[in-house]
Amino acid sequence: MDQTFKSFTMNRMKLFLFSGHDTTSNLTAADPYLLNQLPYTVAVIREVLRMYPAVSGTRIGERGFDVVVNTGRHFPTQTFLVWDIGQAIQRDPAYWLRPDDFLPERWLVSPGDAFYPIKGAYRPFSHGPRNCIGQELAMMEMKVIMVLVARRFEITLGYEILDRAKQSKGITTVYGERGYQV
Repeated sequence: MDQTFKSFTMNRMKLFLFSGHDTTSNLTAADPYLLNQLPYTVAVIREVLRMYPAVSGTRIGERGFDVVVNTGRHFPTQTFLVWDIGQAIQRDPAYWLRPDDFLPERWLVSPGDAFYPIKGAYRPFSHGPRNCIGQELAMMEMKVIMVLVARRFEITLGYEILDRAKQSKGITTVYGERGYQV
């Protein structure tokens, strides 16, 4: 391995692992226990990530690994790049009751409830041995940000103001719901 590349990569990994964690730990140092006592906040974050996952992933296809569609037809992946799109399974009615509805409560029910998530169907950080190594840090940071934003701001819908200003250009709905174009 090229020494310059190795040095650059190691420095970036250290920066990612230590500075990101340090920033979050400083924010939660006052009482980290409180951050883990936010079940509805976590449910909201999980539901947002289920409906609108931030990332997807790719894998190199392998001999003997096929993509199988509903009809039972097999597609070999060898020599192909397989793109794992979490949103495809995270909005599939075969795995989720009312998949297009925003229902944070689905994350608060007990096993056996019709809304209880099926194992493997929630993949905002990928799934299995190649899942995101920073997912715990990301969840902690999202909780901190949600709490800090929620306590400082009164959030209201601004669709009427946007419509009156006639600035509603382009896409105004996402899955049938009003949305802001950012």
